[in-house]
Amino acid sequence: MPVAGLVLVLARPAATGPTTGLPAVAAVAAVGLAALAVAAVDLRLGRVPDAELRERGAVAGQAIGAVVSLDSRELGRALTENPRHQRRRKSSRLTWVSSPARALVTADVLLLVRSPRRVAQVVVAGCLPVAAILAGAWHAGVTVPALLIGGYVATLATAEGSRRGEAAPVLDALLPLDARTVRRLRLVVPGVVMLGWSLAVFAVVAARTGDWMWPVLGAVAAPVWAGAAVRGAYRRAPDWSGALVASPFGPLPPGVASVLASGPDVVVLGLAPAIVAFVVGAVPPVVVVVQGIASGVVLLVGSHVSAARRATTVPAR
Repeated sequence: MPVAGLVLVLARPAATGPTTGLPAVAAVAAVGLAALAVAAVDLRLGRVPDAELRERGAVAGQAIGAVVSLDSRELGRALTENPRHQRRRKSSRLTWVSSPARALVTADVLLLVRSPRRVAQVVVAGCLPVAAILAGAWHAGVTVPALLIGGYVATLATAEGSRRGEAAPVLDALLPLDARTVRRLRLVVPGVVMLGWSLAVFAVVAARTGDWMWPVLGAVAAPVWAGAAVRGAYRRAPDWSGALVASPFGPLPPGVASVLASGPDVVVLGLAPAIVAFVVGAVPPVVVVVQGIASGVVLLVGSHVSAARRATTVPAR
C-alpha cells in the first residue's frame, strides 16, 4: 500500500471528464475476481499435502499463543519464519571476522541481507513518509504519523539479531562479551541502516522545502531508531504469574501496557525535536543540538542492562 500510494503521488493523473459508470464497473470486476479466487482456492484444497497442513496448523497455534500472551516478538517469528523453505544459496569464509565483536555484528548483518523480506520492509516503510511529503501534506500534520509509523516498521526489520538474542540468551552468553557490550554492538546494524533511511526521507523534505538542514536533522535523529529497536527487542515479557486485571479483552497482567510500549515510547520522546521541526516547518540550529542530546539519551537507554539481567548473563570464557 505505501508503494502504491507513492506511485499515485508521483504519477498524478490529470483530471478527466465524467466517469459515472466506472465505479460500478470496477465494483463488478472486483467481485468477479474475488469469486474466481475463491473457486481456485476451493479446487486446490484437496491437493494440499498433509505435512503442509500440520506445519501451517503449528504456525497458527504458535501465533494464537503469542496473541494470547501479548508477545508481539513471538507473533512475528510465527508469521515470518519458514524453516522448510530456507536454503543457503552460497557460503562465505567470513575472513574479516577476527573478534567476538565483529562476529556479532556480522551475524546481525547476515540476518538482514539474507532475508529479502526484511530488506523490502525497510524500503516499503520509507515509501510511507515519502508519499506524504510528496503529496504536499508535510506541513499539515500528516507526515509526522507517517514518519513515526514508517520508521518504526523499518526499524523492526533491522533488529532480528536482538530479538533472537532475547529469545535464546545462550546466543549472547556464548561470546566472551559482557551484556552491556552486546547491547551496544546490537545497535550497529539498526543505526547504520536507519541512518541511510533517515537521510533518504529527510532529503525528500529538503528537496520539497529547499532547506538542506533537514538531512542533517535526519542524520542526528537516526540513533533514536537504533535505541528503540534494541530496547523493544530486549523488553521484558508480561508477568502472568501474579494476579490478573480484568479488562474488556479478558484477564491481563498488570503493567502490560508499559511492556508493549517499550520501544515505541523512546521513539516518540526521542524524536520530539524533529517533530517540533515538522510542526514549525523549519530546522533551527538549536533543534539539531537538542535532537543530538535526545539521540544520545536514547542510545544510553537502549544499551542499558538491568542488574537482574547482568546477574543471569554469564559470558563464556
